[in-house]
Amino acid sequence: MEARRPEPRASVSSKQAPGPGRRGLTGLLKTFSFITVAAVLFVLLDFAIDLRPSTIQASYRFEVGPLAPDEIKLLRHDNLSILVVRRSPQTIERLQQTANRVQDPDSADSRQPDYARNALRSRHPEYFVSYALGTDLGCTLKILELNLQEICGAARYDLAGRALKGEKGFSNLTIPDYNFTNNFSTLTINP
Repeated sequence: MEARRPEPRASVSSKQAPGPGRRGLTGLLKTFSFITVAAVLFVLLDFAIDLRPSTIQASYRFEVGPLAPDEIKLLRHDNLSILVVRRSPQTIERLQQTANRVQDPDSADSRQPDYARNALRSRHPEYFVSYALGTDLGCTLKILELNLQEICGAARYDLAGRALKGEKGFSNLTIPDYNFTNNFSTLTINP
C-alpha cells in the first residue's frame, strides 16, 4: 500500500476582499474629496475672474424724487437697499450737538468714502445716504421717529447713520460711494 500524500489545503490569506460597508465608505470619501476640490477651485477662480451675474451692475441709478424735510426713503433695486434722508436745518443742528449720544462720533471705525468723514457723514449736509442694512445682524432698517433701528437686532442709529449708545457696541452704518444729480432727484450708487 502506498501512502497517500495529503492534498494541499487552500491557504487562508489574512487579506479578505473588502465588504460592502467598506466599499460604500470609500466611495463616500472619494465623493467628498471631489466636492472639496471643486469648491476650492471655484473659490480660487472666483477671486481670479469676476463671476458676478450679468444682472449685477457697475452702478445703480435710483429715482429719489422730491423729499420733504426729515423725510426718510428706502430705495430698492435687485438685492441693493439704500436709505436716503433729507434733513431739516433743525435736524442738522441737533446732529452736530449730540456727539455724546453716539458710540463713534468721529466715525473713526466706520466704512465711508473720504467725503463722508465729517459729523454729518455726508457729501451734502442736507442729504444722508447709506446702505439700508444694520451693523448688528445685517438686517434691514426700520424707521422710528428721527431715528433708525435694525429690525432683527438692538442696534439704533441717528439720521447721520451713527450708532447710538446702548448695551452693546455697534459700527456706524456703511456709506456707499454715491453721487446726486444737481437737483437731488437722481442718486447713483457705485457698489
